[in-house]
Amino acid sequence: MKRDPDSIRPSVYLVALLLSAASGWAIWAATTHDPLARDDDEVAGDDDSARRRGRPMTWRDDRRPARPSQAAGSYAHHDWSTPSELQRRMSLDLPGPDFWSNVDFDGQAVRGDPQLFSMWRSFHGQLASPEVTTPALPFEPTAAHATLVDSEGDVINDPSTCAVRVLPTQSGHFNCLVRVMCDGQVLYPDGDQRAGYVPCDVENGRPVRAVDDGASGADGDPQVTFDMATGTVTVADYDASGVMRYRATLRINQS
Repeated sequence: MKRDPDSIRPSVYLVALLLSAASGWAIWAATTHDPLARDDDEVAGDDDSARRRGRPMTWRDDRRPARPSQAAGSYAHHDWSTPSELQRRMSLDLPGPDFWSNVDFDGQAVRGDPQLFSMWRSFHGQLASPEVTTPALPFEPTAAHATLVDSEGDVINDPSTCAVRVLPTQSGHFNCLVRVMCDGQVLYPDGDQRAGYVPCDVENGRPVRAVDDGASGADGDPQVTFDMATGTVTVADYDASGVMRYRATLRINQS
């Protein structure tokens, strides 16, 4: 039996009706659905999935604030509680940036610190040229906090802070000035700090070793051994009869 060409099967009506409904739903979804309106669990799942695949989570437009990147260097946290290098130097009585221009022969800027004035007096002649603001020094003035590890005699037993300072100078065969202090007590040199001249070994622009083997009974200030190789400083003093006044060993804080 032949098919009537003018007749339309019911199945054709059904297919057309389904296609029409599907098209209508697609148009409605496209106009009303916000792809960014996802709940937190769904977002977290997408983020975890992206991380497992080794790719960062991204958004398709800028309507939602971007998340901070986890890549190294994307955010540098500055610890404002850490002292600056300038603050550290000043707390250790090292010369500041305007030291060389502010000192005169009366020592007004370094009154109470004769060692700093001795350093200035040794090298200020290099400032004759107006282009030079800081003279070339044999080594950079250096200082570090230290920890008292052993002591006996007339010395603070449990100081809260100690410091070791080494300054360049030119005085005969002496090229260093050393000072060791704990809680304001001068362990080396003498109390008014007008001594402390020591011959130093300097390597790569740093003082690495200094020895003063004469006690106060002999040359007016205590003995000191400064050794960066071992990271220690030892101070000892004896009176004219050879009786020990005190002895102290400190560990230099390298950081």
